[in-house]
Amino acid sequence: MRDILILLSLLSYPSLASVTSTNIQLTPEKAFCLGFTLDRPGEEYVGLNYPSVIDKKWVPVSTIVEYSLNENPIFITRTDFDKTNKKKQMVILGFHETIHSGGDAAVSITYQCLEKCGVNYLKNYNVPSIVKYIEANVQQCL
Repeated sequence: MRDILILLSLLSYPSLASVTSTNIQLTPEKAFCLGFTLDRPGEEYVGLNYPSVIDKKWVPVSTIVEYSLNENPIFITRTDFDKTNKKKQMVILGFHETIHSGGDAAVSITYQCLEKCGVNYLKNYNVPSIVKYIEANVQQCL
């Protein structure tokens, strides 16, 4: 009986290992150094450009944008995409006019590891406030 319990406990260890994701909050400085930049062509929209690969093994697989007005959530959009067909790496935030009247957006871009990842094969890069990101106006890697 004891041997059976030992065997069952050994078999249960792999089930305890689960795939986890890492959440990384991006400051404007850290974001710029990794390759995240803002695109503001005129007064039409704000776009967050993100790198097509990070550290030669992390590729983007989805984005989530949570829009808010006066710090109250309005709606959330999620976009999954095929990394091989994505030409322009940008999250378009079509709320440029509301930035000055209480509008904001939090952006999360999920990257997946391609090789030698262990159990942490997802990373979520988060910009909690695009308005604060714009106001920081970082244009160099410190």
